[in-house]
Amino acid sequence: MNERKNMELIFQHKQPDWIPHLGNDTYGIRDYIVERPIMTTGDDAWGCHWISCPTALNITHPDTSDLKFEDLDNWREKINIPDLDKVDFTPMIEEAKAFTNRDQKMTQYVSLNGIFERTHILMGFENALCACMEEPEEFGEMLEAITEHKIRLFKKVFEIAQPDILVYHDDMATQASQFLSTDFYKQYLFPRYQRIVTAAREIGYKYVVQHSCGRIEKIIPDWLSCGFDGWDSVMPCNDLVQVKKEFGDKIVFMPGLDTQGVLGKAGSSRQEIEAMVVRWMNMLASDGTGLIIDATVAYSLNPANEAVCLEFIKKHGKPFMDAKKAGIEYVPDLEV
Repeated sequence: MNERKNMELIFQHKQPDWIPHLGNDTYGIRDYIVERPIMTTGDDAWGCHWISCPTALNITHPDTSDLKFEDLDNWREKINIPDLDKVDFTPMIEEAKAFTNRDQKMTQYVSLNGIFERTHILMGFENALCACMEEPEEFGEMLEAITEHKIRLFKKVFEIAQPDILVYHDDMATQASQFLSTDFYKQYLFPRYQRIVTAAREIGYKYVVQHSCGRIEKIIPDWLSCGFDGWDSVMPCNDLVQVKKEFGDKIVFMPGLDTQGVLGKAGSSRQEIEAMVVRWMNMLASDGTGLIIDATVAYSLNPANEAVCLEFIKKHGKPFMDAKKAGIEYVPDLEV
């Protein structure tokens, strides 16, 4: 069985031959529409300025002193939706040419900064929240314009690279709770998420995954109603045992590792990393289904952690699944 067929089993909620590592078992297409500068200060494709933070792996955050507008008066004249006809997609075209074994591996495309995130990048978080309460129709129309752009972008990317998996980013929560009530999401976001998922499938994407950091466990049923196939981020601030119990046969977990604890801690040992991977394998693939591993270097204070995870999964991912199929516990030998 090759990587593609193995990944198909994951999304079909069947037991694969091994637990895949996303960075090793799929091709990844980069986003050449700059939704945010990565690890450097600069502007995005919308003209919004971002600042990198040296003490946090140079991860970037919006420059709140450079808002494009603070209220919705004449927002149509102030917003700078990227013109895809003026974007040079040559680098994406060339990158896609390297994916020669498409029958062997899936391709994943990650789209940063979803429709909700873009509103508060443009006008600031407080201003965006005030706008949705004071001018709900105008706020909805702005979301609609951003949604239409996203769908156009996904169509363009598919024409170039034909990705199998679309990962749509739109953070919706802090570590303690959702940013806003579920009613807000149901009114403004979920209908548009459903449109995005439906459009993506019509375009040709096979699987659509929702990314959100934070504690979002209560809205997973709504995500499923929107049509999402998976959840990217899977942070331990959620009750993951319960989430797996309730929704494990409906949603795929990515990246399936504790990127905030062991991987986000300086000086984690190989033994600590491997023990964490085993815990998460047993938790999120307790029935042998639904787990895709990816350490995600950007969240790790030690990039070498990625190599440790990949090495461990290559060695133990198949024996783990073999044990699940046999109905026995897999207890790997860990370095002391």
